[in-house]
Amino acid sequence: MSWIREQFTFHDLQRLLFKLAERVKAFQGMKPAEISELLARTEKCSFEAGAIIVREGSVGNHMYIILDGEAVVSKKGRDGELELARLSSADSFGEMALADNEARSATVTALVPCVLVRLSDQVLHSHPEIGMKVYRNIARVVSARLRSADEALAWRI
Repeated sequence: MSWIREQFTFHDLQRLLFKLAERVKAFQGMKPAEISELLARTEKCSFEAGAIIVREGSVGNHMYIILDGEAVVSKKGRDGELELARLSSADSFGEMALADNEARSATVTALVPCVLVRLSDQVLHSHPEIGMKVYRNIARVVSARLRSADEALAWRI
C-alpha cells in the first residue's frame, strides 16, 4: 500500500470538525468536543489516483472517511471484479473491519487523489463513551447497506 501519513494542523482540525459533524453518518449525534477528541488521535492519509487503499481479504482494524477525492469499492466475483459503489467526500468505508478486525470484504481504490481520515479501533476502545456512539452509528450505516444489498439481490433473483 502506497500512501502518505501526515499530522493534522489546527486549521485542518477546525475545518474537519464542522464537516464531519454535519455530514459523516458515523459521527451523527455526537458533540463537537467528542469528534474533536477522536480527530486528535486519527491520521490524515493521502493516496494517489489508482492506489489501492484497502484490499479485499486483508485484515484491518481501521475505518476511513473521505475528506477529498473519489474512490471505488469493488469485489471479486465469478465474472471478475464487480463495482459495488463509488464514494466521495464525507463517505466512509472499513466500518466492518473496525468492528470485528476480520478480513476486508471488498477492495477500495482511489479514482483520483484522495485525502482521508484513518480511525483505528484502539482510539474507540480508549474512549468507551465516544466509541459506543460511533459503533451505534456504524451499526446503522452497515444495516442500511445490508437492506440496500438485500433489495438489489431480491430483484436479481
